[in-house]
Amino acid sequence: MTSQSVINTREDLDAIKDTNPAEHAKFMEYLKGSMTRKQDAAVYPEGYNTPGYDGDKVEPVWSDVEDLSTIERFGFSKSDLL
Repeated sequence: MTSQSVINTREDLDAIKDTNPAEHAKFMEYLKGSMTRKQDAAVYPEGYNTPGYDGDKVEPVWSDVEDLSTIERFGFSKSDLL
């Protein structure tokens, strides 16, 4: 049974680069994948989804939004991961 490293900081990530390159590469892919998130852009009427609302149902409109907060927390920029 293999154990995974605990990666909370850039230092943790850098520490496994040479000793466990596969895990390092996998975490880098996770970081790359975190650069966008889904956000609902639908416009909802006042009082929607509250008790007593009896208007039409509004379907979510999902769009991709760039969010670099996770990679920046690890000391990376967008260009580092492209």
